[in-house]
Amino acid sequence: MISTITLLPLLLSGCKREPPVLTGRQVEQVFDAQERVLDQQEILSQGRDELESDRRHWSERERRDPIIAKSIEAVGILFACCLPLALILLLLAKGKVEQIEEDKANPVLVEMLSTESKRLPQTSPRSDQVNLPER
Repeated sequence: MISTITLLPLLLSGCKREPPVLTGRQVEQVFDAQERVLDQQEILSQGRDELESDRRHWSERERRDPIIAKSIEAVGILFACCLPLALILLLLAKGKVEQIEEDKANPVLVEMLSTESKRLPQTSPRSDQVNLPER
């Protein structure tokens, strides 16, 4: 019985509670506040999407940049390794050209230096040698 007497006022006090009465202006203010909160949430959502897009872009760039750098490095090393070979080939090609020119010049030099050259005029001994006194 004591418990009934104690619980009865508690139960009756909860039932008498009336919903708050809001004026039309207060209702509009609540709706405006809710609308502003929704707008702010939308702006935050857009910012979060942009941030995620930027993160994906930078993540992709971080994966791609080392690959490009390694490719450039490999091309540089390949060029540096092939440069001595190219120089040797250039010197060998130049040597062959000089050898060909030398081979062309050899018969002409031999003929010009020989005493029976067809290109040199066959004349008698020089006149100044004839006029020299004999010893």
